[in-house]
Amino acid sequence: MNKKATKFFGLGGFQEIGKSTCVIEHDDQIFIVDAGIQFANSSLTGIKGIIPDYKYLIDNQKKIQGLFLTHGHEDHMGGIVYLVQNCDIKKIIAPKVGIAYLKYKFDERKIKSNIEWIEIEKDLVLKFGDMKVDFWSAQHSIPDAFGIRFSNRNGSMLFTGDFRIDYTPIGSYTDFDKLKKIGEENLTVLFSDSTNAMRPNHSPSEKDILKSIRDYMEQAPKKIIITAFASNMSRISAIIKIAQEMNKKVIAFGRSMVNGINIARQLGHIDVDDSVFIDKKQISSYDDNELLILTTGSQGEQLAGLAKMAEGKHPQVTIKHDDLIIFSSSPIPGNRIKIELLINDLYKLGANIKENRIDGYLHTSGHAYQDEHKKIFELTKPTYFFPYHGEFRMSVVHGQTAIKSGVNPDNVVIAAHGEVYEMLNHKISKTNKKIESSPIYIDGEIASAKNTKLILEREQLGENGFVYVSILLDKEKNEIIGRAKIITRGTLYVKFSVDVITEIRRLVHGVVLYKIKNSNDWTSAQLKKYIQERIKPYFYKTKRRSPFVSVSIQYVNNLKYLKNKQEKEVLA
Repeated sequence: MNKKATKFFGLGGFQEIGKSTCVIEHDDQIFIVDAGIQFANSSLTGIKGIIPDYKYLIDNQKKIQGLFLTHGHEDHMGGIVYLVQNCDIKKIIAPKVGIAYLKYKFDERKIKSNIEWIEIEKDLVLKFGDMKVDFWSAQHSIPDAFGIRFSNRNGSMLFTGDFRIDYTPIGSYTDFDKLKKIGEENLTVLFSDSTNAMRPNHSPSEKDILKSIRDYMEQAPKKIIITAFASNMSRISAIIKIAQEMNKKVIAFGRSMVNGINIARQLGHIDVDDSVFIDKKQISSYDDNELLILTTGSQGEQLAGLAKMAEGKHPQVTIKHDDLIIFSSSPIPGNRIKIELLINDLYKLGANIKENRIDGYLHTSGHAYQDEHKKIFELTKPTYFFPYHGEFRMSVVHGQTAIKSGVNPDNVVIAAHGEVYEMLNHKISKTNKKIESSPIYIDGEIASAKNTKLILEREQLGENGFVYVSILLDKEKNEIIGRAKIITRGTLYVKFSVDVITEIRRLVHGVVLYKIKNSNDWTSAQLKKYIQERIKPYFYKTKRRSPFVSVSIQYVNNLKYLKNKQEKEVLA
């Protein structure tokens, strides 16, 4: 590989939504663009989220010049708290809101670091040797969203981050002039948000969404409960402004909602009188028609505020007949059933429910539709295009939009994680190098590669059940004592599968007997492996299942020891 080339690869965010993490390597310098988390689906019980394997960054941390954050959402910054605990990050260059969120998370986790915080502003330009970095103002569902451009002798690459184009926004405007300038300066490669690449036309304006919400609020006879993504700071701020105009008192529930509002107030993105907000203990002091409640739970989360209200278990809020509940959100794929069950429970309490699209436009995505994508291509005129932050199907369609917008079909690349590309003389080519980018599961608060095996075992247990095999050996005599004990759960109904259990015992007895009689240096670990290798194919052949197989090897002497130990403990 030409040492003068600029290399880049994704650790996350390619062919998926979430854990956006892209790495650029130039002149022995490393630049990181975002470090996000991916939220686990409901099947991954106990898993808080997923981050990429940071091993390459840890091994090369002395090269890292800085981590650049496009905006303050978890799918772009949620992995930073795990990265900085294992990797020396000297600088974080981020929007004001993103810095506020990160500092809060650092304090919460008691993370101490000597990180230099650099706030992104519209006209900020940074130089790292031959690498120049500048920014453009983007629109998203959170204030202070930016796209980032990296330029050097080999070419330029632009990351849009998450964005949309709203010509009547409630927040900042898209910096069209800067985008046009980028196009005029010959952009080499564009990395663009593909989340809504399959949606035709143009996304609805946020002003239209807020008009619908206001109309319902003005018609409400009793208290108003609005559930939305806590990360949608721009809309939450606008709703609170409407509440002030209607002389409502605002109370927030849900950790993420409360934290988001507090940060927005501190930074001036919520510009209302302090008297608008009340403490949860003050709710009983006001009539229902004076209250606006903002709560988490738009996705049917069991522990969220809205779910507790629906179950009648919320300590402060009781849902009554004719209360208005607005879902200013859309279901995340996989959550529809949970949301429908929640809404059904709310209807049983007599609440008046308003849902997005069913009752009008109550939510618009912070991600661009096809017409907005076309506008980006029109302005930036990239030579190469990499769909980013979207599932494979979304990436394919986004690539088709790029081709229709003038990008050479040969220059549209749907990259996979860990694939290393290089930019040299304004041309992009794929290398033969591959960087490890396996997912790391966050179990509780712990992010470890060891969790991956654990999660795979959990999935296997959930889908196929397990088989427990216990066999007793006399190692001195090299003999099997009695029959193998077989316990199954979730694989078969034992009462009607006597022949299967009998065959498993036969297989276990046969493989163990063969190994202990034909080898003098066998170990328990080897026997367990041999048993598993015999049982798993049999189960798949007979039951089309791949259960988790656990094997216990016990010895006569060990049993005597355990028995004596237990007797001593009882006497003590």
